[in-house]
Amino acid sequence: MFALLVDAQLAAGLTDLPLVGDRIPADHDLGITGVKAVIASEALTTEQVKALNEQISRLDGTHPRFPEETRGRALVALDYEWGGEKRAPLMFRLAGAHAAEDRTDGRPEPHGDTARPKLAAAPGAPGSPTDRSGSPTDRSGSPTGQDGAPAGQDDTPAAAWVTLDRSFGPLLVRRLGASYHDDKVWLLVDATVHAGPLELGVDGLGLGIPLGGEDFTPSGRLDGLSLAFRKPPLEISGAFVNKPVSEDSPYDRLIEGTALIKTPSASFSAIGAYESLKSGFQSLFLYAELGAAFGGPPAFRVTGVKAGFGYHSSLRVPTIDQVPGFPLLRGIADAGGGTPPEPLEVLKELTEGTDDAPAWVTPHEDRTWLALGLNADVFEIVHCKALAFAEFGSDDLVVGLLGSATARFPDPAKGMGEPYAGVELDISAVYRHSTDTLAVDARLAPDSFLLDRAAHLTGAAALRLWFGGSDHPGDFVFTLGGYHPRYPVPAHYPQAERVGVNWSSGSSLTLKGGSYFALTPSAAMAGGSLDLRYDSAWAKARIEVGFDALLEWAPFHYEVDAWAEITAQVWLLFGWSGEVSLGARLSLWGPPFGGTAHVQVLGISVPIEFGEPKAGPAPIGWEQFRALLPQRPLTLTPTDGLHPDHATGAAQRTGPADGASAPWAATADGFAFSVGTAFPASTLKVNDVDETGGDAVKVHVRPMARTGLEVTLSVTVEKETADGQWRRLPADQWRDWTVTAQRTPQPAALWGAGTAENALGADPFVHGLVSGARIAVPAARRPEAAASSRSGRLDHAPLRPGTLPLDPAAAPTGLRGERAEGSGATALQVDSPEQAASRQAALASLARAGYPLDVDTGLGRYAREATFASPPLRLVHP
Repeated sequence: MFALLVDAQLAAGLTDLPLVGDRIPADHDLGITGVKAVIASEALTTEQVKALNEQISRLDGTHPRFPEETRGRALVALDYEWGGEKRAPLMFRLAGAHAAEDRTDGRPEPHGDTARPKLAAAPGAPGSPTDRSGSPTDRSGSPTGQDGAPAGQDDTPAAAWVTLDRSFGPLLVRRLGASYHDDKVWLLVDATVHAGPLELGVDGLGLGIPLGGEDFTPSGRLDGLSLAFRKPPLEISGAFVNKPVSEDSPYDRLIEGTALIKTPSASFSAIGAYESLKSGFQSLFLYAELGAAFGGPPAFRVTGVKAGFGYHSSLRVPTIDQVPGFPLLRGIADAGGGTPPEPLEVLKELTEGTDDAPAWVTPHEDRTWLALGLNADVFEIVHCKALAFAEFGSDDLVVGLLGSATARFPDPAKGMGEPYAGVELDISAVYRHSTDTLAVDARLAPDSFLLDRAAHLTGAAALRLWFGGSDHPGDFVFTLGGYHPRYPVPAHYPQAERVGVNWSSGSSLTLKGGSYFALTPSAAMAGGSLDLRYDSAWAKARIEVGFDALLEWAPFHYEVDAWAEITAQVWLLFGWSGEVSLGARLSLWGPPFGGTAHVQVLGISVPIEFGEPKAGPAPIGWEQFRALLPQRPLTLTPTDGLHPDHATGAAQRTGPADGASAPWAATADGFAFSVGTAFPASTLKVNDVDETGGDAVKVHVRPMARTGLEVTLSVTVEKETADGQWRRLPADQWRDWTVTAQRTPQPAALWGAGTAENALGADPFVHGLVSGARIAVPAARRPEAAASSRSGRLDHAPLRPGTLPLDPAAAPTGLRGERAEGSGATALQVDSPEQAASRQAALASLARAGYPLDVDTGLGRYAREATFASPPLRLVHP
């Protein structure tokens, strides 16, 4: 038999709430000041409970009273103040709380369900207040519970609510509630956030205050968010769930959910996630699918659209094998028709991945991605899916296009019988700025077939372009089905499956064929083969035909191999007979033209030689090699510091025009230019000073069979002197100039060592050769001491008598300046014949007055070289 009253002081408030706490001003905060609780044994009599309540009534009036009819139930009162004033406490019962001694087994009663409670029931839901603005109050103004009974009676509810309806900027707090669960007193909040037409509601928003132990630090909780946006013709609604995170998770908050976007003509279903990371940034992404078809002409009918967006988020780019299963592309298949994929399943795959692959969408600071996809039918036969995406951030830019096309002939959807052919093609094209590489891949899916579903079509294609900032600048490769068998494929080249067919009829007859084509900086190649086999219990036979061709250039050289072979075996009484074969092989090469032919009969091979013996191509001369180089092998290009009026034209001019040099108008600070050569060099010298900046690399010219050449790129910088002559810049003025040698990988077909016979090396490029130089003019600097001048060189004109300073409100008088039309480079006109005649007449007048001047009246050079950032002002008489 016992009776217990607990009175604890607390310090918590709405500003401790997650997500919305920072929206509440400190001087308007609602503070929790204490919690009080009572519980009495069921063994107490009604008179004893009344006596206890009589004692409680003499206190400050904020303590709950012991239930008289339902003894053994615990009641809790939560004290709070708002705006500096104490308010009536929120009173509620502890659901299922009874004295341990009243149980028959002697164990304490558990505190209800162990699952997380729904802290705030939606208005109008069972067990929630009937008034939308909050729970009703009794006539005394005391807060009541969900059933409308006054607090403190025997039917005190498990949660108590009070209406606030108070706005804090965009935050509207409708109701405040209190409840108990998991050994915590929960402060419940029903609130929404408004931002124009956007309304963000919070579900399960609360503040938990632990009652056990010595630490009463509150902890926030948010079960989910609701989203509403209404601005005709667009409507958006959605719900997001706050997923629990573990201590070792990188997130401190993870919210995922679905949304619906409506327009008068279509609607989108969407999924998304908001992630707040412990490292201090937030990530968000949204993915939507169209729920209606667009239509269009039969040639191209759009059947679905979807889009994605990620902020502080990164999108993992699929490989060509992963394209069919990529969620952002795969989901389009059902957009606009059929049953769309389960949104939460797609969301889980995007954010959590699978057992075999990591997540597709992950948080990444300073990254943003956009994606837009569609479904289309081409002539109602080919069903296409496409997705374009771009991801950009401070350290990278990724742009790509993913696609898939499917066709069946005839289309099963039209009920015209079983298809006799089917093709599924997957495509991926991705440019990544960090590697400065463009990668394009295409692949036939394994389900592709021809005539028979057992006749599988195979094949893949790939294109790679390595630009200047990549690990292999200037390199490229295109392959359809792979490479020549004797070609040593570099490690950075993509692999591609042979384009062909693989057919098996039962267990006796099989057909396998494949072909390829490839183009690299040093060679082109093509080939194909067909293998037909029969294998039964009594006989075996095989027919094989094929060819391989390899073409090299600079110098031109080719090799072609073709073959055909037939073999057969039969089962005799005591085993298989010997293999009988008949075949031929032809090999051609050139130039000079030659070849061999091998005829094989019953295991005996007869060689036949014709033409010239196989040998490497003869070296070419300089005139032939010079034709392989650009028409202008040396280029001179300004890179920085051009004057704005001349920058466009000068940047387009990469070398002498019509054999004459054209001047550049440059600024006095930051000017730089580059020198390029199509004939690589081993060393670089500027004004006879070695500026190579490393070990010299010998130059080889493979088509000419020349190796170990010492080639110097020599640059001379001259200055126009006062007498109009150009002379080399003095060494004391040259020392502060900056020279950087440039080294661009060169194709081994032209600049590799050896001859054409060994042109197919593992690396198609030669590295370390000097391909140019960047030369920068030193920055302008002030002299150590200012130059002096005699005072007699200065003159002045006295001002006319008047009042100084001038009246700022006075209107201008005399000549005024007006902006001339045209750019700064063309507005100045001082060299017309009329102007020259006027200047000559003025000089003649001065000469007659006794002041002859020996000057040139032509200002043509000044007009050509004068540079103005803005058009000049012309003087206009009033």
